[in-house]
Amino acid sequence: MELIIIVIISIILSVILSVVFKINLKKVKEIGMNERLSKLSEIYPPNIEICKDMLRKLNNKEVQIEEDKQATTTLYIAMTNKIFIADTKNSYTRIQTMAHECLHSIQDRRILIFNFIFSNIYILYYIIILLLTVLKVLTNSLLYLNIFLLLSMTYYMVRTFLENDAMFKAKYLAKEYMLEKNLSSQEEIEEIIQGFTKLNDVGIKTVNYQLFLEILIKVTIFSIVALIF
Repeated sequence: MELIIIVIISIILSVILSVVFKINLKKVKEIGMNERLSKLSEIYPPNIEICKDMLRKLNNKEVQIEEDKQATTTLYIAMTNKIFIADTKNSYTRIQTMAHECLHSIQDRRILIFNFIFSNIYILYYIIILLLTVLKVLTNSLLYLNIFLLLSMTYYMVRTFLENDAMFKAKYLAKEYMLEKNLSSQEEIEEIIQGFTKLNDVGIKTVNYQLFLEILIKVTIFSIVALIF
């Protein structure tokens, strides 16, 4: 009965939070694919060059950069100190995305390493308790679920801090970069920045919601599996 209540609450929370924060993935995509702003950003250098310039601004020369045209996500890996760049040349958001990942590279190294290690332990723990539940090895599902929730709170706290810090600062680094390059007029730069602002207004809430939703989904899946097995 307790697990059924947890499943119901998880579903209700996911719906309520999506309404409260006005989560709209279609709107995020539409803002990010603004043709006018994407056209204005075409004059800026390739992504790797943008990354190198921003890293120089941040006084960080140790980061490696690799472009993967098959990838769909640009990300910074703390353990290898490398930025992997996806093929984002068709959107004006690429300038802010490069800024975002470059900012990750100068965040507190202890937190970055902890996030990398803890995230893997967190995922591994979830997979293990899920498998052991299916195999009927675990006898106290609520205990292991409570442990998972504590791990989830830690994961969410660290991950959202890192992401929010980079997302809040990325717009300003992107603006500084464009002003220094002097390839666009002041009005055009302000227009692009307004695009970043609109994107961030919905994007930051969406990222935070998605991170929390992932936890609720894991909790729901584990609870259902525990009920079945």
